Amino acid sequence: MQEYMPYIVSIICSLIAGVASYGATRRRAKTDLQIIVKQHEDDIESLERKHQMEIEKITLEHRHQLELQEKEFEAQLSSSLISEAIKLPEVRLEISKGMRKGKR
Repeated sequence: MQEYMPYIVSIICSLIAGVASYGATRRRAKTDLQIIVKQHEDDIESLERKHQMEIEKITLEHRHQLELQEKEFEAQLSSSLISEAIKLPEVRLEISKGMRKGKR
């Protein structure tokens, strides 16, 4: 038994060191995993905020384009109405009356 004692002590020390190393590595892996999960959650929140801001930007641009189209349509409509109104003889008569009054 005396001759096996150094081997037994070496095996026991190796087992203790292995178990301790495994426990430390497992704890470290858990904390690393928690850190990574937290970082991913923060990244997701950041991307969601960025996405929401992009949606708001696109919505504002769309509203602006609609307003511009509406104003262009109103301008076209009013110019076409004016050109049609000028073709009417009653309107021409009123315009010429107004011009005569303005010359006096």
